[in-house]
Order: sequence, then C-alpha cells, then structure tokens
Amino acid sequence: MTLHELKEQISVTIENLKSYGIFPKENNLYDYKTELNFYGSKDWLEVFTRNFAKDIISFSNGDGGIILIGINENRSTGELTDVGLNKENLELLNKVDLNQILQKFQKIAKVDVSIDLQSFQLGTRKFYYLLIEKLNQVIIPINEFLNYNIKKGEVIYRASGKNQIANLTTQGFNQFLHIKANEKNKEFMEIWSKLLPEMVDINPREILLINPKTNKIYGFNGKENILSSSEIEIDQTNNGVFNIILKAISAGEIGKISDIEGKPLYKIVGELKSSAPREHISISTLRTETLKKTKFNFSNLQLKVVLKYLGWVIDSGFQVSNPPSDPTIAMFSEFIWLENFDKIKNFHKVVCSEKAINEVLKAINNVDLHEDIFGRRLAIKA
Repeated sequence: MTLHELKEQISVTIENLKSYGIFPKENNLYDYKTELNFYGSKDWLEVFTRNFAKDIISFSNGDGGIILIGINENRSTGELTDVGLNKENLELLNKVDLNQILQKFQKIAKVDVSIDLQSFQLGTRKFYYLLIEKLNQVIIPINEFLNYNIKKGEVIYRASGKNQIANLTTQGFNQFLHIKANEKNKEFMEIWSKLLPEMVDINPREILLINPKTNKIYGFNGKENILSSSEIEIDQTNNGVFNIILKAISAGEIGKISDIEGKPLYKIVGELKSSAPREHISISTLRTETLKKTKFNFSNLQLKVVLKYLGWVIDSGFQVSNPPSDPTIAMFSEFIWLENFDKIKNFHKVVCSEKAINEVLKAINNVDLHEDIFGRRLAIKA
C-alpha cells in the first residue's frame, strides 16, 4: 500500500476507534505497541530505531503497514486496550525527525524507506501511529545491526501477522518468492519484461536460472515443492551449448531452438508436467462436501478465509475463475492449484484435490479456532 492509501486507512481506523471502540485485529497490515522500550538510552534516534527498524523493513518488504503506539495487546487473549502514552514516550516521539530516520536506513540497507509518524487523540489519551509504505524492491541489511535485532542478508517480511525471515529455510524462501512473483506490480513486471519477456506469460516455477560463474543451476523442484539448486559443469567454450544458446538469443534466432509452443528454454529446462489435467474438484464442491460432514454452517467467503488461514492462498479475497495472477501457494499444490482449462481462450480456475476436504473440515470443526479464523464462532446448522 502507498502512503496515501495508508493515510486513508488509518483515518477510517481512528474514526472507528473514536465512535465504536473497534480495533482492527493484528494482522499483515496492523501491529500494536503499548509503549517504547528505551533500552537505557535518551537518544531519540537510537530508541526509535531499536523499537521500529525491524518492523519498518518487514512491512516495507510486505504490503506496507500501520503500527499503533499506545495500545496494549494481551498476547494470551488478543484483547486490545487503548491505554495511551505517558509523558516520556510522547516527548521522545515528538522529537523524531523523519529525515534522520531515512539517513539511518541508508546505512542499514542503502535504501530509501517511506514512512510517516503522526499523533492522534482518543478522549484525553494521546497516541501515535507509524505508517510504512510498501517498497517495490526488497530491503536486505548490508551489515549486522545486533542492537536492532537485524542480521546481514536477512530477508524480513510481514506474514501471518508477524515478522518472518524468508531465507531462514528453503521452504520459507520459496513461499516469499511465490508471493513476490504473484504481486505482478508494474515495476516488477517492467523489470522482468525487459530481461525475460516471456516471464509475464509463464509460471515462475517453469524458469531455470543458470549461474555459469559458479557452475550452479537453480529451479523449482516439483516433487518436493521447493526452490533448490544443484552443481553442474557448464562448457563455456565458444562451441559449448551454453554459448550457442546465448548467441541464438542475442541474434534473435531463439525460434530455431523452440518447440511448437514457442517457449524454448522454459520447456526444455522448466518443471516437467503432464499435459493431462489432474483430478480435481471445484471450490463450490469443496464447500458442499465439507458442509455434509460438519455441524457448522459457513459461506463461500468464509471458506476462502479458511483457505487463507491454512496458508494455501495469498489472499482470502481471491478470484476463483480467471484470477489476474495465481493466488495459490506452491507448497500446498497437493490441496489447491490454478488449473488451465482452455489455453486458446485463456480460461483458468482455482481448483482443489479431494484431500482438501478433510483439511478444511479439521479447521472448521475445531471450535477453538473459530475466533482466530472468522472473528466469531460459526453458527450451528438448523
């Protein structure tokens, strides 16, 4: 989200707080902080950076975010209380110079972040909010900053309502790459359309990356649903296959090493797939079959919320037929995926395997999860 969009969002949030006492739940957009931790320092820049540096990187690498300062969250119950900020907190936050914060991030990651810090009031209590704009590049710390709980090379982003490290595990990095590839924002697509024009039209899982300098090859492992690498010997002589391909590309003769579908390298080096579609059921059938086996009633929208809770899709508001980008998470392709039904008419649809029924059923039948998933307990069928 841009700063403009975040300002509109926080305006509505504050109005709801004032009029109805409604707090948005902590999620990928919202976070709460009761007060600042001063860490024994009186330097406002050091205190602010230690409190918010990791959050700023995380939200910037995610979809942007809002941090409300002065609101206490009970970690065990999730209850939120607008306690307000004391004099010491207010005095320090009032000293914050955003230009100096930007200079600080130049040292941390050599990047310009876009943030805004403003105060607001509920009754006699005073608060602050911090807006963090989504960046179109990934922020990666260039050095260790242990005081700020930041390590060199960490890819920190916001997911499942908390800060995650994408490159801690191969599985996590694969999920982060999948999210970024599916964003398809203008800047992302412009970069890739110049480097690999056909990237726009194909699944990122079908792309193979070759690094001849290190003799390594990187690609999608369809069997284990992870991004993996292997060492290979690349013949880099003039007559070697690697240079023959590069020369063909630069000469505009790529079609001469293409198959009939016109995607030469991707079909050769990408994930091998059967042309026959997998057995599947529709999203509506998933709901119908699950309803038969549970005592609870739920709508199609609530089913999508369950799929998001399980981590199978990027957003609960996804479009089932002809979505603009693949909303499914690759690592859960045994349960859900985007099936192409008609290549010529470009008709594709989100579908599920029968195995998805039992997984959804487990979540819906677990009453203890209802508040987390739906914000309330589901009604029992009449």
